[in-house]
Amino acid sequence: MEFTITRIQTPIGIFRLKGFMLVTAAISFSHAEFMGSDGWVEIDLESDCGRSILSRIEADVILHLRS
Repeated sequence: MEFTITRIQTPIGIFRLKGFMLVTAAISFSHAEFMGSDGWVEIDLESDCGRSILSRIEADVILHLRS
């Protein structure tokens, strides 16, 4: 299932996300941004830091998509 979340508040910040949720409830992000002090900041999906941030909010995203 493809998804677009225009704004989700998580314990570590506010995010704007696009991606796919697989039948196994795994998430694959195609685009991700977080709300910085000056607006939206793109997350590098290929970097270790970017993957670490997204793994920390994956459960929040799954819960959001299921509700």
